[in-house]
Amino acid sequence: MEATLHSLGDLLIKAVPTIIFFVFLTVYLKQVFFKPLANVLDERKKATEGVKRLAEQAFAAADQKTSEFQRALQLARAELEQEHEALRRKWTDEQAQAIAKARAEADQTLQQAKRSIAEEVERAQAELNTTVEQLSGEIVNSLLRRRAA
Repeated sequence: MEATLHSLGDLLIKAVPTIIFFVFLTVYLKQVFFKPLANVLDERKKATEGVKRLAEQAFAAADQKTSEFQRALQLARAELEQEHEALRRKWTDEQAQAIAKARAEADQTLQQAKRSIAEEVERAQAELNTTVEQLSGEIVNSLLRRRAA
């Protein structure tokens, strides 16, 4: 057993420079390679997070602009619809006025035509009465002449 321990001690003494080299290499790599690499990765992470925040802010601003545009579009559509409704009402009123005017004119023309026809009937009746009186007088004279003759 002592031989094993002695061999182990020799092996340990021979391994000391390797262990020292390994520790030195670990410290050196940590300081020279891994620490700068960690710094670069941290800066990259900060930069990407910053860009992410900027992108999120840009998306939020775009969403806000979109919602503002949608609201403005809805207001414009509502205003247009109100204008169209006002125009429809105006056209309907104008059409109703035109129809009422045309009816009034037609009624007036109809009344005038009725008066004109009534006047013509009266003239024709008067003329007929005059003609009837003349004809009846002539018939009576003709009958009296035939009796007298």
